[in-house]
Amino acid sequence: MSHISTLQTLGLTEDEAYAYLALLQLGNANAAALATKINVKRTTIYPILSSLSDKGFASTYFSKSKRLYRAEKPERVAGLYEKKLESFSAIIPELKTLEKQTLSTIGLRFITTKKELEQFYVGVLTDYKNKSYRAIGSASSWEGIDPDFFKKFRHDRARANIKTQILLSADSAAASPSDPKLLRDVRTLPPTHTFKSTIDIFDDKVIVVTPDLHALAVVIEVPTMVDVFQAMFDLLWETGTLKK
Repeated sequence: MSHISTLQTLGLTEDEAYAYLALLQLGNANAAALATKINVKRTTIYPILSSLSDKGFASTYFSKSKRLYRAEKPERVAGLYEKKLESFSAIIPELKTLEKQTLSTIGLRFITTKKELEQFYVGVLTDYKNKSYRAIGSASSWEGIDPDFFKKFRHDRARANIKTQILLSADSAAASPSDPKLLRDVRTLPPTHTFKSTIDIFDDKVIVVTPDLHALAVVIEVPTMVDVFQAMFDLLWETGTLKK
């Protein structure tokens, strides 16, 4: 994942991310110099700097009556987010009681953007740590949605000790890594089984990722349907061949 993408996951816009990186490089700068550095209009840079200050990524000071801006140190920003996370963690038990009241409404959920999809998979790293899940799909199509993110996700998943059973389409098998450290048990389906979608099957939900449609993915949280997908996987697993 690029620096810009990482900063966007922290709530910055793309322009704000570029401005923060530019301020780190410049040390300090006035608005005009920063606008030139990131190639935006001077009238546009002021709202960007104001937002960066509000979010804790930049500060303002004066030198010889000139207004200058500087980036907050990365470790200071990290500390700010750690405190926010601690505050949120403290209210999780209360939030869980609220969550129980809405369980009956769970059904289908559509994911329409790459950012939403990435957030879903980041959640998997926490929810399924030291567990396992199953997947059927096209490695090249799945990874092709965001190559940097999904290549990193494979390694992050292994670090979370999440094991996966994966059934790959024959045409995508060559694109799938064979590193045993990734904790993947992979089999390849016969060449007659061709598809571009990917289905991840968890204990409590299924996500169908289909990059060729308007909605990138559909999350299914209906117990009876999850059972069907699990049974389908078990049946297909027996027809697959071990990947060497």
